[in-house]
Amino acid sequence: MKKITFILLALISGTVFAQETNTATANATVGAEIIEPITIDKDTDLNFGRIIGNAAGGNVSVDKDGDRTATINDLLDPSTAGTSALSAAEFTITAANTYSYSIEIPETVTLTGAGENMKVTLNPYYNDNALSGATVQGSENADVLKVGGVLEVGANQGQGAYTTSFDVTVTYE
Repeated sequence: MKKITFILLALISGTVFAQETNTATANATVGAEIIEPITIDKDTDLNFGRIIGNAAGGNVSVDKDGDRTATINDLLDPSTAGTSALSAAEFTITAANTYSYSIEIPETVTLTGAGENMKVTLNPYYNDNALSGATVQGSENADVLKVGGVLEVGANQGQGAYTTSFDVTVTYE
């Protein structure tokens, strides 16, 4: 019986030690690319200039080039003395040239001041083209975002200065 046990033990141990291991190895490369951070700088504010209040009210527009028009010409004060020059808001965006990014800008803002609040509908232009959609492709040079708008002046709008601010956010996609 001892011989049989010894023979069985020898056979089992030989089988265990005789097994070949099956292993494989693969190699992976680790890399990273650093791109320039996206930035946005305000160059100019949106300014509608002086407006003459009247009984009818109306809309005053400033386009991407800072040109001003009104639904009723009596709203436009021909003198902008004492105020900043008429202008569209302008921003410079710097981003890596082969990457897309999104631009977030509100559709409307509300000016507050001495009388009833006034609504402004913002009109953004990206590199001189109307901004359609939120995602754009970075260019080789700095990109320019201009923002004009349409100001709704109420009938008998209260005299005084009206202001607000708005944020523009740019984010890599």
